[in-house]
Amino acid sequence: MAQAQTSAGLNDLTKEAYREKTTKINPEAQSLLESYSKIAPDKVAQHFLPCTMGHMPYTKLLKTSPTGGFLDAGYAGCCFAQEFRFLANQSLPHSRLSGCDLERVFIDLGYRLFLDEGTQGAKFVTGNLAVPDESTYQSGPLTQEQSGKMMAVFASSLFHMWDFENQLLVAKRMVAMCEDRPGVMITGRQLGSYLGGHYPMTGMRKDGDKFKHYWHNEQTIRGFWHEIGEATGTQGTVEAATYMAEKMEQTKNAPFAEPNTCMIWWCATRI
Repeated sequence: MAQAQTSAGLNDLTKEAYREKTTKINPEAQSLLESYSKIAPDKVAQHFLPCTMGHMPYTKLLKTSPTGGFLDAGYAGCCFAQEFRFLANQSLPHSRLSGCDLERVFIDLGYRLFLDEGTQGAKFVTGNLAVPDESTYQSGPLTQEQSGKMMAVFASSLFHMWDFENQLLVAKRMVAMCEDRPGVMITGRQLGSYLGGHYPMTGMRKDGDKFKHYWHNEQTIRGFWHEIGEATGTQGTVEAATYMAEKMEQTKNAPFAEPNTCMIWWCATRI
């Protein structure tokens, strides 16, 4: 019998979940690290991480909303929080920016990457979005500090780490983090499958053969957010698209890959 699903921490993941070497840096990453972190062009490679923030739908939304908050909740947390550093570099006040992560180590590594510890007032919170016990979650910092404050939540490389039921749990909690008004959005990108369904996590985490995660396609992600709307009493629109990306070449031979693996981008917007 499979074990109950839990969030994979840093020590649970296999080396196949990471890319160790970078040979090409995209222009957005180069620009952010040079203009925000003041890193010399010839030093950027050693600090590199992928960046595609300028194309995300929340960028325009937050620029036109005078007060709405932004939560970076990617990969079980904000990880290096490059998304809200991008927004800060676009002149969004740090006071509107938040990040949450499962482990403090990623937050500290973000400071080392961007060289900005002590220079910005963004809020970081550690906590588990998928903790099973609701009373524990409600009394924790994620609820106490983030509830009802966000105009946009970004969840990159996050939902594909869980089975369908845990995805529902986390998504409902994200809805509760958002302001109760039209226009708020929860958006993300992640590994998916043209044949949506549950797949074993073999090779993705050390005990992966005991767990399954749900990989979406365009139809299943729309159905997923429809179910969230019914559960939370909210209505919205869902945009979604599958695509191939450079990381598909990186992961196609990984133990957790399957023939229908793809990337999926989605955006759920309240109406």
